[in-house]
Amino acid sequence: MIRSLRTFGAALLLGVLCACVSQEQYRRSLADNDNLRMQRDSQQDYLRRIEGRNAELERQLKDLQATVPDAEWVKQQKARFEKLLAEAGGNLPAGVSVSSSAEGIVFSVEGEVLFASGQATITAEGDRTLKQLIGTLQSQGKRLRVEGHTDNDPIQRSSWKTNLRLSVERAMAVAEFLIAAGMSEDRVAVSGYGEHRARAANDSAEGKRQNRRVEILVLTNQ
Repeated sequence: MIRSLRTFGAALLLGVLCACVSQEQYRRSLADNDNLRMQRDSQQDYLRRIEGRNAELERQLKDLQATVPDAEWVKQQKARFEKLLAEAGGNLPAGVSVSSSAEGIVFSVEGEVLFASGQATITAEGDRTLKQLIGTLQSQGKRLRVEGHTDNDPIQRSSWKTNLRLSVERAMAVAEFLIAAGMSEDRVAVSGYGEHRARAANDSAEGKRQNRRVEILVLTNQ
C-alpha cells in the first residue's frame, strides 16, 4: 500500500513538473513570437522607407533629366546669346552685364544703378539704363522673369523691414517699368530672393556690391 502511494505521488509530482515545463515553454514561445513579430514589423517599416526613398530618387532623376540640356539646345542657346549681344551693340549700359543660364539669357543690373540705398524707387540713372535695354528685351518675344537680390546687411533705415521684402519690391518696380514701356503684362513674372542667392561672398564691400542687383531673365526655353 505504501509502495503504491509512493508510486502515485511520484507520478503526480512528475505530472506537475511536466505541466510547469509546458507552461514555461508556452511562455517562451509567446515571447519568441512577440520578438519575431517585432522584427517583422521593423523590417516592413524599413522596406517602406527604402521604397519611399527609391521613389524620391527616381523623381529627382526625372527632374534632373528634364533640366539637363542636350547638345542641340546648347547650340541654340549660344546662338541666342550671341544675337542678343549683337543687338545690344556689344556695348551694354554701365552697370549691366549679360550671361547665359540653364533657363535663358540673364541681364544683371547693379543695384546702385537702379536704386538709392534701402529704396525701391527707380532713380533717373536706372530709368535711362532700363530704357536702353527695353528694345533688346522686347525684340525676343519671350517671357521675362525679374529677380531682386540684396546683400546680407540687416535693414536699418528702410520701411521694407527685411531684405527679402526689399528684393521683391525692387523686382516689382523694374517689372512695372518694363510693362509701362510696352512689355506684355502676362509675359513678365517677378520673384525676390533677398540675400539667399548671393553671387559673391558678403565679407567685403565688393562682394556686397555684386550681390545687390536685379536680374532680368529672358526665358528662351519657354
